[in-house]
Amino acid sequence: MNFSTIFSFFLLLGNVSLFAQEATTSVNLNSETSLTTKYLGIKFLLKDAGINSELNEIGGAFFKSKYIILSNKKRRFAKETFNQNSKQPNNNLYCVDIKEDESLFFPVLFSKALDSENEEGSLTFSPDQNTVYYSKQNPNNSQVFSLYKAELNEDDVKKWINITLLEVVPSNYSIETPSVSSDGKHLFFASNMPGGYGGFDLYQAAILENGKIGKPTNLGSRVNTSLDEKYPFLSSDNQYLYFSSKGHQSFGGFDIFRSPKVDNNFLQAINLGSELNSKGNEIAFIMSSPLKGYITSDKNAIGNFDIFQFEMIKQNPATVTVTVLEELSTEKVPDAQIEVKNEFGALVYKTITDPNGEFNLEIDPLSVYTLLITKEGFEDKISLLTNNDKIKSITLKKNTAIIPNDTIEDFKTIEFDFNKDIIKEEYFASLDRIIAVLRDNDKTTMIITAHTDNKGSSDYNKKLSVKRAKATINYLAGKGISKKRITFNALGESQPLENCEECTPEQDQRNRRVEFKIMK
Repeated sequence: MNFSTIFSFFLLLGNVSLFAQEATTSVNLNSETSLTTKYLGIKFLLKDAGINSELNEIGGAFFKSKYIILSNKKRRFAKETFNQNSKQPNNNLYCVDIKEDESLFFPVLFSKALDSENEEGSLTFSPDQNTVYYSKQNPNNSQVFSLYKAELNEDDVKKWINITLLEVVPSNYSIETPSVSSDGKHLFFASNMPGGYGGFDLYQAAILENGKIGKPTNLGSRVNTSLDEKYPFLSSDNQYLYFSSKGHQSFGGFDIFRSPKVDNNFLQAINLGSELNSKGNEIAFIMSSPLKGYITSDKNAIGNFDIFQFEMIKQNPATVTVTVLEELSTEKVPDAQIEVKNEFGALVYKTITDPNGEFNLEIDPLSVYTLLITKEGFEDKISLLTNNDKIKSITLKKNTAIIPNDTIEDFKTIEFDFNKDIIKEEYFASLDRIIAVLRDNDKTTMIITAHTDNKGSSDYNKKLSVKRAKATINYLAGKGISKKRITFNALGESQPLENCEECTPEQDQRNRRVEFKIMK
């Protein structure tokens, strides 16, 4: 798995009702927890980031080697205002220093120009960090957050100028948690505007050369659900979207998910695991390096958000055993051709199934693989595979046989053990192919001809060939083929395939057979 350094910025704050709850004292702030995501093959090391208080601290974006956070704890130079909806102090944006060990300290008010009398929302920066996009509570409608942008003053880098309201969504709906892609070409955000899948959905819009924002596009049902999705950020290689969602079978509240981006479409989201995500809310996931970053969670006390440092340790790739089976008989299919491609369409592995119809594949955590299975006589099959699939069975459907002439005799004969009339499992697939032809061509009939070797008397072998013919008919009838469509000849030893007096064991085996002819 490719964890690329993230230079795009992933931000915070959902609606007021979620974050502005009664303050609760956080516990275990100085503890470090080792969490192993067993089924994903990722180990997470989490520890307190160092600036958490009895109120909310919510992670934000990187700016000029600093980390911008959101908090309703009054700190240096911040003006405290009260939120009538949440009955708590409003959130303000703070700038914090990052130590060598990546813990956080010394929060100060980020910008008086961006500060307001109302609730502050999240923010994100252009790649050159000269433009900020940020959300804040609409002064005319406390239930709505609006999006603004501002430019950094070239003469005073501590000030923001040219503050502009961006009318990206209808004015009566919120736009929240903005995030600019690392190439600066797209703005991702959450909105509850009409036309989505329900609640807050994630959207993307082009950032045009004139600075305006293009028409928003919904990220689709593989990302969005009927519940809320927020806090998007796209990895610096534009390959993965990380976001928070209450849907996709989350473990409770918001969980962190990842969706691969392929050809400007997003694939099915994958949960980052129950040991990272809790029954509470996990938001504001951002990476400071390929395997480290910050996450915000209220797992210690629901409603009270804290910022945690995390480190991801990749475990050994998981080995998945895949078995390929014939659809009707469930017989194992050997020598099937297997091609494995990663989520971006690159071929990573080629093999064939062994005599047991199996192959093993080592797969990386969180990745989604596409398997293409092909074999002559079967329809091609495409299947998805993830690290959650420790053992996986894939069924192949046999091609529908077309009868071009009045008769067809290209079906494989089936052979029997010495003095036996029991059909061996290895011939189930051949018989099931015949059954498929009879089902697809319901006006056809069949003639079965049964044979034996030359061991024993002629009369005994005649009777044995009758038993073999009837055993074959019973198998076909058991799969729904009417016996009225089947006739048989029992020829005993009279028409050997191998005409020999002192036959070898191999020649005897070929003579102990049943042959098929389908008549139009």
